[in-house]
Amino acid sequence: MAVEALLPIEHVVDAVGEFMDAEENRWWVRPLKALIYIAVFSIVPAYFYFV
Repeated sequence: MAVEALLPIEHVVDAVGEFMDAEENRWWVRPLKALIYIAVFSIVPAYFYFV
């Protein structure tokens, strides 16, 4: 059930990943990646903890 809920997000994740790869050498990409990783690895466990 949780996997089906995440399927529409797959397209967004692919688009963000392609954008990050294209902009790899920009100065703002590394801090943005760090914020995204922190958000993903803190929000996803919290979601599954409370569900």
